[in-house]
Amino acid sequence: MFSDNKRDTLTLFSYGSGPSVQFSSKSVVVTAADENDLEGTLQIDDIPTVHQMQLSMDNGGFVKRTLICDEMVAYEMQQRPSLSDGRQVFQICGRTIENKGIFPFEQFISCVHITATHMAQNVSIHGGDELEKYSNIGFWSPRIKLLYERGAAKYVDIARSQVEDDPSMLTDEIFVTAQVSVRPYSLSLTFCAFPFSGMGTCQVRVCKGLRPDSFLRDIHLSNDPLGLTKLITPPISDVILLHPTTQRLSEGLLSNFFATKFMPPLLKAKASHTDDNLLDNDANMRVARTKFKNYHLICASLETIHRGTMLDAIWLICKRDGIQVSFVGPNLADALDGKWSGAFIINNTYQLLPIDTMYLTDRHKTKVEIGTCPLVTHLKNEVFKLFHISEP
Repeated sequence: MFSDNKRDTLTLFSYGSGPSVQFSSKSVVVTAADENDLEGTLQIDDIPTVHQMQLSMDNGGFVKRTLICDEMVAYEMQQRPSLSDGRQVFQICGRTIENKGIFPFEQFISCVHITATHMAQNVSIHGGDELEKYSNIGFWSPRIKLLYERGAAKYVDIARSQVEDDPSMLTDEIFVTAQVSVRPYSLSLTFCAFPFSGMGTCQVRVCKGLRPDSFLRDIHLSNDPLGLTKLITPPISDVILLHPTTQRLSEGLLSNFFATKFMPPLLKAKASHTDDNLLDNDANMRVARTKFKNYHLICASLETIHRGTMLDAIWLICKRDGIQVSFVGPNLADALDGKWSGAFIINNTYQLLPIDTMYLTDRHKTKVEIGTCPLVTHLKNEVFKLFHISEP
């Protein structure tokens, strides 16, 4: 696709020692090598085990830079991009939501638009005239939607056919990756099964750092000389940033982060501390732990985190359901002491994912395992209801 008419195929790697999940064993690629081609060319690939797409290319390219645009991520794929010919390749990732949520076109198209504009600006320095065209989001929107409709329809047909032949192959969510280049023009969408949907929870890594405030973000973590994508690889879904001074967690590179704590209600005092009274209190406490209103939500100060649609949805639910929110920032020491009841991340791409494990760096304790929490379950269900829209 980008050199010698050979498509730079995306390779795959297995989920490591994690549980295996059955998905469709095929991926669908739809490519338009000309800006006037609105249908693209379909190609079906055999994938022995679909878990996740590796961020590398057959020609030895690797991720040089990461841009985060409106809670979506674009990876610059070219090893030595040439400013004069614009042959930078960006990969943008998105997903459907349990075959019931609409694909996040607005964020996905915005990310493609911004990366294409970035490439066109590089070209314009050397006399290219593509900037005006490729910096227009109206140029990209219809092209992406048409390729998406064709590729997704083909993938669903293949997945359904495989389920009929083998019931263990699940028709599940679709993981969509776009690769875009402006000179020569190329737009390619790859469709395969989403790797984490069947697991219900996620794992994150904690690292010291602060996320930049700008809309178009170049990510450089001082304790991450290998780059962002060396950290966010399966089974890690995101990197949660730890303030180096306060030791409080702020947010993820690709998501907002929350923790929950149990706040026991005041139990009625008894005149005598008999064994029966103590048993009553224990029983009441067990019941209290099943009620989501007995948990508080903890997040970083609003002035320090990225605002978005999903965050507004969380505030709406908390206000409606009387859930108390603390904006002091989750304290890592509380997590290490087992004082958290739950934790989760939110993002426009995957909505709400409970966290089951946090991996730590520069600590004697290398990971924190987090249990299930009624408040996290309640928020996940209510968020899903808010965004429960029939699939296009």
